[in-house]
Amino acid sequence: MNDDFRARLGLGMIGRALAPWLLAAGAALMMSTVARAQSEVARTKHNLAPGGPGEVRAAGPSGVCVFCHTPHNASPTRGLWNHELPAVTYQIYASSTSKARINQPTGSSRLCLSCHDGVLALGNLRASPPDSASALGRLKGSAVLGTDLSNDHPVSFVYDGALALSRADLADPGALPPSVRLDESRQLQCTTCHDAHEDRRADFLRMDNRSGAMCLACHRPRGWSGSSHATSTAAWNGSGTNPWPKVAYPTVAENACLSCHRSHAASHPQRLLAQGAEPANCTICHGGTVASTNIENEFLKPFRHPIESNQWVHEPSENPALAQRHVACADCHNPHATTSVPGVAPAVSGRLRGVSGVALGGSLVAEASFEYEVCSKCHGMTEPLTPGIVRQSGTRNIRLKIDPSNRSYHPIAAAGVSATLPGLKPEFSPSSIISCTSCHNSDDWTASGRSPRGPHGSRFEPILERQYVASDPSPESPQSYDLCYKCHNRDFLINDQAGTFPHRRHVVDRQTPCAACHDAHGSRQGEHLIDFMIRDRTGNPVVTPSAAQRRTEFTSLGRGHGQCYLQCHGVNHEPKAY
Repeated sequence: MNDDFRARLGLGMIGRALAPWLLAAGAALMMSTVARAQSEVARTKHNLAPGGPGEVRAAGPSGVCVFCHTPHNASPTRGLWNHELPAVTYQIYASSTSKARINQPTGSSRLCLSCHDGVLALGNLRASPPDSASALGRLKGSAVLGTDLSNDHPVSFVYDGALALSRADLADPGALPPSVRLDESRQLQCTTCHDAHEDRRADFLRMDNRSGAMCLACHRPRGWSGSSHATSTAAWNGSGTNPWPKVAYPTVAENACLSCHRSHAASHPQRLLAQGAEPANCTICHGGTVASTNIENEFLKPFRHPIESNQWVHEPSENPALAQRHVACADCHNPHATTSVPGVAPAVSGRLRGVSGVALGGSLVAEASFEYEVCSKCHGMTEPLTPGIVRQSGTRNIRLKIDPSNRSYHPIAAAGVSATLPGLKPEFSPSSIISCTSCHNSDDWTASGRSPRGPHGSRFEPILERQYVASDPSPESPQSYDLCYKCHNRDFLINDQAGTFPHRRHVVDRQTPCAACHDAHGSRQGEHLIDFMIRDRTGNPVVTPSAAQRRTEFTSLGRGHGQCYLQCHGVNHEPKAY
């Protein structure tokens, strides 16, 4: 160190005296750091020397570091790399939700892959020690990622503030913990999560991933804090397929992200999902093995949401009006935000928290506030293509039927139009509001039971909690219209009351089903939910126009009175009044 250089450093006379000591101390510190790194890696599987702790070891004497580094003839990359780099093009990760520009592996990721892609032998070194190290073959087993990296967490992309803003659920890179490191080009690499020199944690991770700590250092999914999957203490009961990764914690909350995702070798590449069948990512836990209720069995019932059909069609940002026909668990549930908090109709429950929806007016909403908005994504955008009851109004669009601007509607989006409604059971009133799941629910569900709530599956069409016979004719019984009698007093209806419609004459004597006159969702043109059934589900005619005037019409004549123009069961009404 010359005097001019000392002067520019401001060392002066004291500095000249201390300089040799400082240089010696710096050299000693460097040697100490190298020695510590060598000592750390010597205890890991990356020590391929004969005394290493792993199953793969060289037969003859060799150093610890030589299998990765060499001071001479190193690969012209970085880190004095001693391993040859295979001339391959990797298949990289791609997803519709990714905003990053993902490149072919570079930097430290390229170095890691020189062994972990399994292409070249471990002993394929640029500078081999004078022993049998070159006899080491290719890496085997689960540590081999191969050249298809599409099912592995992406690497070699710039992680900066712009990327974090574009995704909104990524942490600002400036807020990353010190143990999670980007490279000098602000790129996320293998070394962001893994430290090849020490394995105090599983898989050489830089930090403990209990409760998803490492994943959540970068990923900040909306609604995660306090959600069921972030807090559940449920554990696998040992039956069925083990849902956890190979290095697992006991509970859902501790496994956190790894309950559903795999950072390497994911069975479904997009979004790195753990199970290859789309429904299995949910049913592997919600099939009676981890979660308290068995939802998987609901999908074995004759009437169900067909989650097994058209798998992997669902997209988080899809437009329901344009999306290909499908139904997936994620259409109704956001696994990052769901909770067990019950909902008060018409508001969503915690189980539907954080899910997109369609408002009554038909506009898309990023996060549904009301349960019917979630249902309207499928049942309120277009006319169904499946066979069903054809009514006088000509629509089967449920969103249009429940609209509070209609002449009448079941109180799903708002309280009903009638200030008085005789015949309701005591727990209901004209101001009551119900939800879609008040009727569309598991047929096994009870308030005190263990069967799951919700429209997953049922013995009763169309996924009804109780029986509701819509075929014509149908004998009346407590079972036939059990769904109606959940809210409406059966005795009041079938034993005609003064000043009310003669239900007994129609429902009991003529065996006319409730559905022949009433649409349980609502009617745009008629009071009392009257929208006549023109054809039943099988296409058979039910209500036809009156014989002479060719009218199909109900007219209210005041409370408790009205008249009909139509033909039904061979009887012409032209009109018939009550």
